[in-house]
Amino acid sequence: MTVDVPLTPEQREAIAASSGGGTGLPNVANPDAAFAKMTRDDYLDYVKDYRGFENELLDKASSDTSLIDQARDDIGTAGTLSAGVNQRNLSRYGVALTPAQQQQQGRSLERANTLGGVQSMNDARIQQKEQNTRLMSDLINIGQGVNRSSLSAMGSAAQDATQRKNAYTQAKAASKAQTMSTIGGLAMLAFMI
Repeated sequence: MTVDVPLTPEQREAIAASSGGGTGLPNVANPDAAFAKMTRDDYLDYVKDYRGFENELLDKASSDTSLIDQARDDIGTAGTLSAGVNQRNLSRYGVALTPAQQQQQGRSLERANTLGGVQSMNDARIQQKEQNTRLMSDLINIGQGVNRSSLSAMGSAAQDATQRKNAYTQAKAASKAQTMSTIGGLAMLAFMI
């Protein structure tokens, strides 16, 4: 059950002023030109709103080293922290080390810091490469999705144009056949009279 809602005078004027059959959209005399204009406008919007951002992401995906840089900073901090933790533990438990033990402990801490730093840098390089690859992959997927939808729309438009052309050819042939049939019928009727 539908309910008719009365329109205000302003709504009636807006509907009367629009040429799109009450939809507020204009009639399109040349669909190909309208589609070309829409495509051009979409491209210009892309250039204005998104291309700069996309280029920045591409640059970042190919040259970003933020994780590696952070790992370099963390290596120095980690060495200082571990030396401080070791000193606090020694003083907390009242341990007094001989000079030889202190030297060995220093070497041990240095080896641990070096190995930890190397591991941290390697992990950061791997993570950085994965992050950059993931970003590049996401950008490619977005571009491919836009490309697929555009090709689909263009294929659909081409298919519709072919169907319209075939329908026109069939209608033209049917009209010609109908005209010939009518002429033939009139000639037959004239011959009979």
